[in-house]
Amino acid sequence: MIRCVVIDDEQFAVDVLVGYISKIHFLDVVGSSTDPLIGIQMIHEQNATLVFLDIQMDVMRGFDVLTSLPQNVKVIFCTAYSEFAADSYDAEAIDYLLKPVSFERFARAAQRAANVLTGRTSENEIEIPNDYIYIKTEQKGKIIRINLDDIDYIEGMKNYVAFHRGKEKILAYLTMKEMEERLPKSQFMRVHKSYIVPLNRIIKVENSYLIFKDRSDQIPLSDTYRNIFFERIGSKLIQ
Repeated sequence: MIRCVVIDDEQFAVDVLVGYISKIHFLDVVGSSTDPLIGIQMIHEQNATLVFLDIQMDVMRGFDVLTSLPQNVKVIFCTAYSEFAADSYDAEAIDYLLKPVSFERFARAAQRAANVLTGRTSENEIEIPNDYIYIKTEQKGKIIRINLDDIDYIEGMKNYVAFHRGKEKILAYLTMKEMEERLPKSQFMRVHKSYIVPLNRIIKVENSYLIFKDRSDQIPLSDTYRNIFFERIGSKLIQ
């Protein structure tokens, strides 16, 4: 069991990571704190060997925390800022996770840490559930869990995407390309430059529009994605 400490000056970020760690059988949270000084103390007292560490914190930067850690402690950075990636490699961090961090991405980093700490090479030992995601909303400091089964469709809106679920529309600062990469391809498909849909919600295709169960919305199926769409549903199509 790998003993872990989480250090991030935002409590919701700590809670997300602690929740992720609880799902991985070889990780054990022995401490977490929004204060890096307290976090450092926990690492020493609990003999932790892996730290999930934010970089930009008010009291102390993540890179400064590194100078206070025992040599056997490994670090995975979790940050909202991509510009520190090169510095993280210089610091010999195991991985560099950009917020909001999906569980799938987190699990890969955790497996990489296990490989480093135990000397193993396999990266296929974790069964990763693909039933929900966390998104960072347009409201600063707010992360929302969205169950994939609850998504009616996803709409691109310039620098944002909107998750439509029931009567709710949740905005997140993401691109459609990023959403395509994060969602399981077995369940979701892009059908238009501005729309990604869950395939199991479609009940009808009519005049180049997709119609969904229990919704009045009609989502356009563009010529760009038409052939790919019908290839995807081909095994279910009876002629």
